Amino acid sequence: MNNEAIHTYRQRANNFRAGEKKRSVQLSRTSVLRLLLFAGFAWFVYRAFSNRFAGLDILVALVLLALFLSMVFVADSIRKKMKFLQQLVKINENEIAVANGDPSFLSNGAELAPPKGFPADLNVFGKNSLFHILNRTGSQSGKEQLGRRLAFPFSDAKDIRNYQACVKEMAGYIDFRQALLAHTLLFKEENTLAQLQTGIDANRFSELNNRFWSVMAVVWPLLSVTAIVYSASVNNYKSVLAATILGLGVIGLILKKINLLYYHISKRSYLYSQYAKCFRLINAQKFEHPYLQEKQEAIRHASGAFSKLSGLTGVFDLRLSLFSIFINGLFLWDLSCARAYLKWNEQYQPHIKNWFETLGEIELLNSIAAFYYNHPLFVFPQVVEDRIVIEATALGHPLMKEESAVANDVSIGGQAKLHLITGSNMSGKSTFLRTIGLNLVLAQLGAPVFAKHFTFHPLRLLTSFHHIDSLEESTSYFYAELKSLKEIIDALENPKPALVLLDEVMRGTNSKDKHDGSALLIRKLLGFSCLSLIATHDTELGVLADHHPGMIENFCFESELANNELSFDFKMRKGVAQSKNATFLMQKMGIV
Repeated sequence: MNNEAIHTYRQRANNFRAGEKKRSVQLSRTSVLRLLLFAGFAWFVYRAFSNRFAGLDILVALVLLALFLSMVFVADSIRKKMKFLQQLVKINENEIAVANGDPSFLSNGAELAPPKGFPADLNVFGKNSLFHILNRTGSQSGKEQLGRRLAFPFSDAKDIRNYQACVKEMAGYIDFRQALLAHTLLFKEENTLAQLQTGIDANRFSELNNRFWSVMAVVWPLLSVTAIVYSASVNNYKSVLAATILGLGVIGLILKKINLLYYHISKRSYLYSQYAKCFRLINAQKFEHPYLQEKQEAIRHASGAFSKLSGLTGVFDLRLSLFSIFINGLFLWDLSCARAYLKWNEQYQPHIKNWFETLGEIELLNSIAAFYYNHPLFVFPQVVEDRIVIEATALGHPLMKEESAVANDVSIGGQAKLHLITGSNMSGKSTFLRTIGLNLVLAQLGAPVFAKHFTFHPLRLLTSFHHIDSLEESTSYFYAELKSLKEIIDALENPKPALVLLDEVMRGTNSKDKHDGSALLIRKLLGFSCLSLIATHDTELGVLADHHPGMIENFCFESELANNELSFDFKMRKGVAQSKNATFLMQKMGIV
């Protein structure tokens, strides 16, 4: 991350922290004012009873009560703004921490990781992973979209270019990007949204909309109001009590179904209001790219829908208050709320899944845009469709610090389609394979890559790096590796181009068997529509380049022994590795 970005984050954190302190002072003042207003209300109520309601005491008391309630709402608004500012402070402090090499507090996506394949081999998910460094999502939808796209990158050049353009535009909208993340981080009980997205079977509740209950929902409140007015005029409230008891009996006939509807959305008014804010924020942003505008159009009605649902849930929750007996008995409140939710569900339920997928995709783009903002020296790759190549200059590992990562050039497919990479232990072979693989994932995500130049054809990514014995499946290390290689060969039967990355294959058998098996595998790979990079300690495999000129090239990483110390420069060279260090390291550690 460059110093300019760090300076911006530090300045923004200070500004938001100052705003939070200002709101804290305001909250303290409203607390004192609420106390004074309530005390005044109590005093004038006391005076009204003492004076037998003569004079204006009761009127003043009601005015003070109204002011007190308004201050309650003001205080609640201030608290919400404080929480929002706290998240913004946390977001900017997190960016500074990540720049200093500390892990992000945001999800690392470990729970989304596929059990095998390139995501497992290349550290795409989990601690210090590509997901972790990219992730700027707060909602479950956003995390799932990012995880899905990392596991299944784009294969169409048009999609890649489209995302590149969107990322370039969104990178400059730092206020929008951080506000969106802050709002999504404020979501609570988001796991309950699964049932909201699933929806309800309206047929189960059809009777709530039949003619009888439709009439009752309107007529009963009118009768109750009439009873209240009459009771007040004669100073006898028996008719109100009767209406309340009878109304409770009426609503008891359908209470079970009302409860089912209530539990579907209950106590989530705050969550729904946060979603409304997110959708409103996205729609309010002036995007220029047609794809982003298309996404805005897809959620055009989402903000209003969730605002309605938030308000509906809030009034539905009144059934939990002390006044629920009266409001339900007199006005059939639960019935009205249940019918309103059925109407909401009918109008908006078909769109919910698409709304959340769209929100998740905007969060995905937000994550990539933040990555680009933090790494302005990274480049957007050039996508080619007429040739199967990967060409890069100064290619570095995207999870390493830019100032310390060693960069290498690579060009495969223009001539040779298989690179055999030899080298001693710790020389950088495996890291180089991951460097290519992770940058290809970024490239096909529509993200910038750690390079000065990068040209590629979209490729499927097939890898085999490390395997473990499986007691449950009764498979040895070697057999687990063979299963992995078989899956790769089967996948290559599909003519769609692929990149194959293999790290020290056939290591679970003896040297002669390993050499012969590796040679056969290499020859097999040459017959498929794929580019292959194979890291190995077996330098004797280098002769295959002579047997297949123009198809196989040898590259190596070397180590240097000087003054009884072993050093590595992690630079890739042409040719077969000459250096060995296993015996030296064993002697150095006192093993032999």
